[in-house]
Amino acid sequence: MIALSTFTPLAFGHEIRLQDRGERTVLRIEHEWLRVLVERDLTTLERILADDLMDSSWKGELRTKSQLLEGLSKPLPYSQYLQNIKIKFYASVALARGLNEISDKNGRIVMRIRFTDVLLYRHGY
Repeated sequence: MIALSTFTPLAFGHEIRLQDRGERTVLRIEHEWLRVLVERDLTTLERILADDLMDSSWKGELRTKSQLLEGLSKPLPYSQYLQNIKIKFYASVALARGLNEISDKNGRIVMRIRFTDVLLYRHGY
């Protein structure tokens, strides 16, 4: 199964210095976002996600930041791996497109989710 997930805008709350606007930085942010999501690290998610975040679930449901955080009470019974991430920059926006491969505890792939994350650089950063 391949699902489409679009985070518009996935604007991280912490500021990224102008000189850090490279592909490596965006890839680092993508992997950090997935890590803290999987680990249910609510403190870090609260810090890195912008207050006006709109998240789209794999079911196509739009969720605010607070709705996303409220839904993270249960640990995940599977692992996730990002792959084939392509980055494009447009002025103060970075687009990250890739594939999130989700596997069960036995390593069997149960879902592949195609995603587009939109990172917005704010406040001159």
